[in-house]
Amino acid sequence: MPLNLKSKPQIAFACALYLAIVGFYTAAVMWYPMAYIWATYEDLVGEWVQFWSIAVAFAVSARLVFVRWRYRWFFLALSLSCLYVAMEEISWGQRLVGFSSPEFFRANNLQGEFNVHNFFTGPYGTTLKAALSYALAGGLALFGLVYPLLLRLRFRIAAWLDARGVAAPPLYLWPFFATAAYLECSPFRLNEAEVAEILVGLGLAMMAIHYQFASRSFRDKRATENNGGSGPVNVRGRLVARLCQRFGTVTALVLALSAGTTTALYASPQGKTRIDRRINNGVEKFAGRYARYKNWDVSIELYERVLYKAPNRVSIMRKLAECARNAGDQARYETYSQRALAVDLKKLKDNPRRASVNRSIARTYRSIGDEVKVQEHLSQALRTARRQVKKYPDRA
Repeated sequence: MPLNLKSKPQIAFACALYLAIVGFYTAAVMWYPMAYIWATYEDLVGEWVQFWSIAVAFAVSARLVFVRWRYRWFFLALSLSCLYVAMEEISWGQRLVGFSSPEFFRANNLQGEFNVHNFFTGPYGTTLKAALSYALAGGLALFGLVYPLLLRLRFRIAAWLDARGVAAPPLYLWPFFATAAYLECSPFRLNEAEVAEILVGLGLAMMAIHYQFASRSFRDKRATENNGGSGPVNVRGRLVARLCQRFGTVTALVLALSAGTTTALYASPQGKTRIDRRINNGVEKFAGRYARYKNWDVSIELYERVLYKAPNRVSIMRKLAECARNAGDQARYETYSQRALAVDLKKLKDNPRRASVNRSIARTYRSIGDEVKVQEHLSQALRTARRQVKKYPDRA
C-alpha cells in the first residue's frame, strides 16, 4: 500500500502542533482576550492562517493531480475546493485590494462583501446557518475520523472507497478534524468556528503533504519493481524524515505569511481603519460574551477599552456599572453610574424634550433603584414621543 508512511516523528509533530494551537487558543480566550480577538477576527492573523494553510493545501493538491495513481480525481476535486474556499475567505481579493462590492452584492450579501457564502450566512444566527454548521461538522467528523478509522480496521465500505480513489486523511490527523467538527457548532459562542477553520486548513495542508510524499514512495516502489526488485536502501526512512521537515517548514511559512499579511494591511490607512473598526466591534461583543459567563473582570477590562475610544457612550458606562456591581466593586459601580447620569443630564439640559435621553436616564435610574425618577423620565419620554407621532404620523 503506497500510503504506509506512519511513524513516530510525524505523529509527534502533528500532536505537538495540535496541542500548540488548542493550548494557545484556550489560554487566550481565558486570560488574554485581546490576543484571542486578533487570532479569530476577520483581516487579522487567525483569518490569514486559514487562508495560507488552505492555499498550501491547494498548491500541493494541484501537483498531485499529475501523479498517475488512483487518487488523481480526488486531489483535482480537493484542489478546486481549496481554491474556492481560499478565495472566498478573502472575498476574491477584496480584502487585499479593497475594491467596492457591485450593487447586487451590496444589496443581497449579508455582509455586503464580494463573496458567495455570505449570501446564505452572516454575522447573525439563523436556522440555515445552524443547519449548515451542523452539516459541515458531521462531514468533518466522517471524513477526518470515521473514514480513516474504518479504513484502518479494514471495513469493506472504506476499502471500496479507497480502491476507487477517495483519499482518507492519515489517522494521526484525526484530532484536527474531530476538534474542528466540535468547534464548528459554536458550543461556547466565542467565535470558535474560526479556530475550527484553522484546524481544518492545517489538517488539509498536512494531509496533502503526506500524500505528496506517499506518491514518491509509490513511484519508488514501482521503479524498484521495474528494476527487478533492486532499489535504494532505507527510502522510507528518508521520506519520513523529509516529511516531518516539510511539515515544520510549511507551518513556519504559514505563520510568517499570516503575520506579514496582517502587518502589511495594517500599515495602509484604509486597512488600519478597517481593522481598527473590526477590533473595536470585537472588543464590545466579547465584553458582553464574557459577561454572560460571569467573567466580570475580563468584561470590565474590555468595556473600559470601548469607553476609552468613545468616552461619552452612556450605554457602555451602564454596562460597566453593572459588571462592577456583580464583581462586588461598589466604588467603581457608583463611579460609572454617576458618570452615565452626568452625561445624559447634560444632554437633557441642552434639549429637555429628547425622548431618547429621557429613556436612557430612566434605564440608569432603574439600575440604581430609584423608581420615582424612572417613572418621571419615562413619562417625559412618552409625552415627547406622542408629540412626535402627532407631528410626523407616517414615521414608524
